[in-house]
Amino acid sequence: MVNGTTQDKELACAYMLHNVPGIGNKTLFSLLEYFENCTDIYEAKESDFKNLLTKKQLSCFLSMRDSFDSEKEMDLLTNKNITFYPYTLPSYPEKLRFIPDPPFGIYCIGSLPDPAKPSVSIIGARTSSEYGKYAAKLFGEGLSEHGIAIISGMARGIDGISQAAALNAGGISYGILGSGVDVCYPKENLQLYNALKTRGGIISEYLPGTQPKPNFFPPRNRIISGLSDAVLVIEARQKSGTLITVDMALEQGRDVFAVPGRICDGLSYGCNSLIHQGASIATCPEDIVEFLRRTSFSGIKEADKKGNVPAFTRLTDAQKDVYEVLDVYPKSINVLHDELKNKGIHMDASDLMNTLVELSILNYASQNGGSFYKTL
Repeated sequence: MVNGTTQDKELACAYMLHNVPGIGNKTLFSLLEYFENCTDIYEAKESDFKNLLTKKQLSCFLSMRDSFDSEKEMDLLTNKNITFYPYTLPSYPEKLRFIPDPPFGIYCIGSLPDPAKPSVSIIGARTSSEYGKYAAKLFGEGLSEHGIAIISGMARGIDGISQAAALNAGGISYGILGSGVDVCYPKENLQLYNALKTRGGIISEYLPGTQPKPNFFPPRNRIISGLSDAVLVIEARQKSGTLITVDMALEQGRDVFAVPGRICDGLSYGCNSLIHQGASIATCPEDIVEFLRRTSFSGIKEADKKGNVPAFTRLTDAQKDVYEVLDVYPKSINVLHDELKNKGIHMDASDLMNTLVELSILNYASQNGGSFYKTL
């Protein structure tokens, strides 16, 4: 039984339909095309489904309709702080409404992206290089400082790093999952998952409780690009799932940016290839900011760098000297010593090591074996 206002009934009926086993996205939209709304589907006679559902699908639908308790089911969602947005209600994101193969409905913990504000998806390799990690932090933080929301898949590597950087910069971010919104995957990103609930949102088209499966991730990519105004790729191999998202973004009419990399680096093949095919080059966050200003969001705010400058100015002269010769690629102590010497800075090995440790504690440097590299 489904009761309540017209909108409440439509929401409950849509949720019931989304729970019917064996009825997927394509079939749901076929039903909508015939009946126009979910309430009419729910109230239709068994004979009305002739040639619309298979016998097995019809049996599952009738069984679900007979046992569905709308008040109880909607309360379960509310108790988990989950909101369901079906295609047939105005609350459904407009950016998704017109993409090819839009999801019938999406679930969200937190909030949906504000369509009046710019959003950029940052995607890339799960196993990234130090260069990729640096770029992910740079763009995640830099775009957030301009009030741009970061959308990604919360995966390990580029996705999670860029989203964490956005939150650390005081921005907002949205994680699109290949599981239910109440299932954190990967587990190592639990802290990020919990932060996104209150400083952005967790979004999925899959039913709550759904565990991640490999075949769930390619379809979710259309939501990542669909909710974005532009897509940025940071590191991708020749055959990469990241490029699936790019294909979907282009099909949706989204603009694609790529961070260039070394021609001899396998992780840079995908980005360099995209640039060769016509993707825009992104060498700094301002490249994307200026594009968004020109095309659709003239009111993007200026970046607030106040949080970064004081911390750097508090470094000692020795710490600044060493930081300046660090790179995003690891350098050995001997190499760093020689580069400092070439700049006319004389520092013995012991003092250099102590300074590197100090920079590491301040999160300006990281260690890889006996070598060091700069962090954002």
